[in-house]
Amino acid sequence: MPFETTNIDRAIVMTQFNLRGFWDPCGFRHLGKPSPKMLDAITSNLLAFAAGYGEGRTPTHELPRFMEGSHDEYLRMCVVLASTCEASQREAIQLIIQEIFKQSEELKADVAFGKREPSPYLRPLEKSNPWGRVILALCEAFGVQLETPTTS
Repeated sequence: MPFETTNIDRAIVMTQFNLRGFWDPCGFRHLGKPSPKMLDAITSNLLAFAAGYGEGRTPTHELPRFMEGSHDEYLRMCVVLASTCEASQREAIQLIIQEIFKQSEELKADVAFGKREPSPYLRPLEKSNPWGRVILALCEAFGVQLETPTTS
C-alpha cells in the first residue's frame, strides 16, 4: 500500500525542522544542532511521520520496532516509501538522509577531538545497529551514496 502524500510532506517538514532545532514531545524546543540522542530519534521519526504517526493521526503503515527491526524490514518499508514519492519529495528525503549522516559524522568528530563526551547513540553506519539499519535502508531505497571519511 502506498504512503499518503500528506504524511510524506509532513515527514519532510518535521524532519527538516528537527534537524535545525528539535521539538521535544514534552513541549519544548532544543535550539541548534541535535544531540546524539536527538539525532537518533530524528532518524526513526522520519519514517514514523511518513507512516502517519503523530498527534491525532491514524498510522497508515506499521513501523518495524526500532531496536529489533531488521534491515530487510526497514528496506521493504523504505522501498514502498520511495516508490510513492514524487520527484521533489524524493529529492528532499535524499537531502535529509545526507544531512542526518553529516550531522552524525560531525558529532563523532567532536567526540574524537574531545569537544563532546562519547555517546552510545553515535553508532557506526552498519546493519548491526538500529540507526545503521534505518540509514542504510533509506540510502538503498532512495539511491543515496554517503561519503564515509577516509583515513590516510
